[in-house]
Amino acid sequence: MQINVVNHDNIYIQDFQNLFNDFYIPLCIFAEKYLDNNDDAADIVQDTFLKLWQRKDDFQHINQIKSFLYTSIRNSCLNELEHKRVVENYSVEIQTLNLDSFFHDHVIEEETYRIIVEAINKLPPQTAKVMMLALSGKNNKEIADAMSISEGTIHTHKKIAYKRLRKYLQDYFYSFLILAFLCQ
Repeated sequence: MQINVVNHDNIYIQDFQNLFNDFYIPLCIFAEKYLDNNDDAADIVQDTFLKLWQRKDDFQHINQIKSFLYTSIRNSCLNELEHKRVVENYSVEIQTLNLDSFFHDHVIEEETYRIIVEAINKLPPQTAKVMMLALSGKNNKEIADAMSISEGTIHTHKKIAYKRLRKYLQDYFYSFLILAFLCQ
């Protein structure tokens, strides 16, 4: 995905909106991994986007922005958990979440999910819907019932989707391989 976020020291509102639309849900899911609370996670993500807007002139590339978002959200989540630990005395949970491996694993997981969903969204609408339902854990019968079509049609949609997704995701093949190796 290519986002033209920065152009000569000025961030465009539409590009910022696109950035927000693309990253809000994955970042909320990322924050929820730490907090187990949807509302707190959404508040932290919104605060982080506000900080990004306030510091928009500090960034030149999308990778700098992504790094800032994930790191800021991680730190905000850890700060929130630290506060809760003091109030509720949850020291064991804090130590587990402070591990760098936890942070890296979930960044990788969320980025991979975002890339796959982005590729699925390039599929025809019916095929994309089948794949999103499959990604959410539904089997062919459940998908067929939900969409009021036959299981054979679901199988055909999946077959088409896998073929196209291989093409869409071929540039990420080596990245996925390296990530799989590093996560072992």
